[in-house]
Amino acid sequence: MFRQEVPLLILEAVLFPGAKIPVTIFDERDKKLLEECLSGDRRLGVTLQKHSQRTNKTFDCFEVGTLAQIVHAEITPENQITVILRGMQRFRIIEFVQYEPYLVGRVEFLPSRFSFISPQLTHLANRISALLYRYIELREIADKLALADMMLPTDLMSLCYRVGSLLDIPLREKQELLEVDDINELLLRELEILNREIKRLQQSAFWHQFVREKAHRRALPIERAIWN
Repeated sequence: MFRQEVPLLILEAVLFPGAKIPVTIFDERDKKLLEECLSGDRRLGVTLQKHSQRTNKTFDCFEVGTLAQIVHAEITPENQITVILRGMQRFRIIEFVQYEPYLVGRVEFLPSRFSFISPQLTHLANRISALLYRYIELREIADKLALADMMLPTDLMSLCYRVGSLLDIPLREKQELLEVDDINELLLRELEILNREIKRLQQSAFWHQFVREKAHRRALPIERAIWN
């Protein structure tokens, strides 16, 4: 596998290849990293922070991350740096080779493996595409979809990463999806998650409507309806 040294940005976010995320940097250490990246090839590694709060161990992150390119950057009036990162390729951290003035790791880039595109695999991908549209509809984020290209990719790996980036699930579960190498396993996991989340959203929509109707019939404030 191809190995390379890359500066590492540890975030409370999971970036999938092909996806874009906005990031605002406050920390001086991370600002230095971005400044040097912007003066170079604009590439860096993004990894998920293991704990919700920073510790003295700034390298407390998951081993699998995504090489990203800075596609836009600006400095805010508060002297913060806001960037948009586009995911490119997954990697695994082999070792840390630099800690100051920012973190640099030696990484190996990870391929995504599957033997051949079978009819079963294509059927599974089509099923996931249909469920994704239903999931998005239930989440009522049509306004956000204007910003996200919803012409789903035909390439199966790209489709998997698009699904992963759109799922509103815990970050550790997203990280688990990012770490899956085999496309068959990844499709099956995403199918399971979509079915689970659609069921949850459908139940939530049912109870929300039930409460609204109950409040209307009894002329109760909506926030009190469920208690009466």
